[in-house]
Amino acid sequence: MSDPAHTVDPWRFAGSFLKRVLSGGIPNQPQHPPIPWAPVEKPLSDCKVALLSTAGLSMKGDTPFDMEFERQNPTKGDPSWRRIRGDARTGDVEAHHLHIDTSYIDRDLNVALPLERLQAMADEGSVGEVAASHYSVMGFQGNDPSTLENVSAPEIADAMRSEEVDLALLAPV
Repeated sequence: MSDPAHTVDPWRFAGSFLKRVLSGGIPNQPQHPPIPWAPVEKPLSDCKVALLSTAGLSMKGDTPFDMEFERQNPTKGDPSWRRIRGDARTGDVEAHHLHIDTSYIDRDLNVALPLERLQAMADEGSVGEVAASHYSVMGFQGNDPSTLENVSAPEIADAMRSEEVDLALLAPV
């Protein structure tokens, strides 16, 4: 059994009414064990930080997320992941996602992957270092997130470990 002090409550900020309404509207919710919480063990100013976006981002020239698969299978999304360079800017990245308005990302990458904001925090010393790589998945997985959970997430975690990332920040869209 997990320690409640080290467990993430996905409905924490929704309130009991919204939790009841929203969770009741999600068909076939998968049952998951509690999400573990790992406390940061060193000062943020000493941490190497990576970002993880759910916007379906890829570097221009890399294989994009498969939106045609999603069009043909509207209850499923591409469960793969992409690596984004740490020096990427708006013109270097494309967004492939049917469930969000990607025109905002086309104008400013920071709305989905706040690399410039993170670099500013590193420059001022709030965080120790910006990781060389960041990551993106397609947040929409429909009724079957198993490949994202069991394949992509562990691969992303391994990639972060190999770069000695101390802290990963989720940039959900």
